[in-house]
Amino acid sequence: MMRVWISPLFFIILSFTPLVHSMVYTINFMITLPYHYYEYCKVAVFNGQYIAFNITSNVPLTVMVFNSSQFQLFHNNTHGTPIYYTVGGNVVGIVGPFSTGVYYVVALNNVSDTTASVIMNVTEIPVNVFYLHSSLPSPIGIADYGVINVSSKLVGEVIKYNEAIGYATIYNISAYNSSFPIPSGASLQLNSVLQVNTPDRTYQFWLQNVVDFMTAYDSYYISDNVWNFTERPSLLYNVSGKGKIYSYNSMLGYYYGFSTHYYNYTTPFSLILYIKLLSVTEDGVIVSFGYNNGSGIIWYDNVSIRVGNVISAYMLIDGNNLTGARTFYDLELVFGGIDDGEYTFFKSLNASLGLQVVLPNGSRITLSNLYTFGSDTEESADNLMTIYKDGFSWVTVGNDDFYTQISPNLPVLIFPKTISNKASVPLGNNGTSVNGIVLALFVILLLLSIIAMRKRR
Repeated sequence: MMRVWISPLFFIILSFTPLVHSMVYTINFMITLPYHYYEYCKVAVFNGQYIAFNITSNVPLTVMVFNSSQFQLFHNNTHGTPIYYTVGGNVVGIVGPFSTGVYYVVALNNVSDTTASVIMNVTEIPVNVFYLHSSLPSPIGIADYGVINVSSKLVGEVIKYNEAIGYATIYNISAYNSSFPIPSGASLQLNSVLQVNTPDRTYQFWLQNVVDFMTAYDSYYISDNVWNFTERPSLLYNVSGKGKIYSYNSMLGYYYGFSTHYYNYTTPFSLILYIKLLSVTEDGVIVSFGYNNGSGIIWYDNVSIRVGNVISAYMLIDGNNLTGARTFYDLELVFGGIDDGEYTFFKSLNASLGLQVVLPNGSRITLSNLYTFGSDTEESADNLMTIYKDGFSWVTVGNDDFYTQISPNLPVLIFPKTISNKASVPLGNNGTSVNGIVLALFVILLLLSIIAMRKRR
């Protein structure tokens, strides 16, 4: 950003912009502008995207949008012609659609001879799915951001649904990070956003249903988390279920969490993860978390989120907006580290993934136009990529390209004939198990229960 003195200029008004309501912006800052100074936001957009902005000031400003060549003329103190031009103390609007390129939103203090206190908020519509991740390490798998590439133009869509279903068949998996208490830990996360509406405001809650693997010991457990994405840090007051509310840190705040017992696995095997909006009342909502590892659906935790004066609630994919915490309204089924923001290196992985949602009318649809990476979770993976082959999505070792959209079928499901929940768990890095050692089993289960409380974000 910069502030430059320029002489007064004259511009042509080329477009009128409709008002934007309830927009969450990716660029947000405050600036003081002396008379005849300006500030700008540089925004890179893809074909079909719009630029939305909300610029407020204590005095009227001239607000303009330029392409790169127009901005250079303006910057050089000549008569650059803007794409958009208006004057006001509270300017809110959308301009576009644009072709791929770099554009500039400019606030110029040339109307009043008073110093201006300016707040600039700018974002792209549909959302820029790459503003957090465009290279490894990242959460890798499949994700629906509500952003579709239609004839090389980005288009936003909105999907309201009552249930998310994530399918996975895993043929092999091995991860390693020597700096974590469980070096071979990894996770497969089904992450969704719940919106709860009241007459006064909307709330967004982030729902996670997760398989936590210890790949060196062929075992896993299932865990859930609930975060408040209405704001940051996450504040939780009236959330209850089988688990508890924990403090993560001062930046991210509080979360609710619960974990199941452990299972052994033998590859290949399948898992289905479920997040279901079970009920909606005036006092709040109940969300149910479930899984199927071959024994049928097990609904292992019902979480009550109490919010007063609820008028509606639904799970949401929205490609045109962000949550109050500036996270995506997406649905993800992604691999990453086991917890606490870990990124892990995958020595091997071969897995097939699929996503479905159940709409409010009861229809179940298989999601298409999926990206190959997630964004909302902090756990991430290295040496992974998602490829599209024979109509299926496959996650395997490699380097993801991030710019591919795929429409995969559901994976072929492979369930074992018998399910074991008496997992052998590690004593340490030497691979010794605790089978038959009662005291060691107690110590390790205690350690793992502590680790299980250190949930992901």
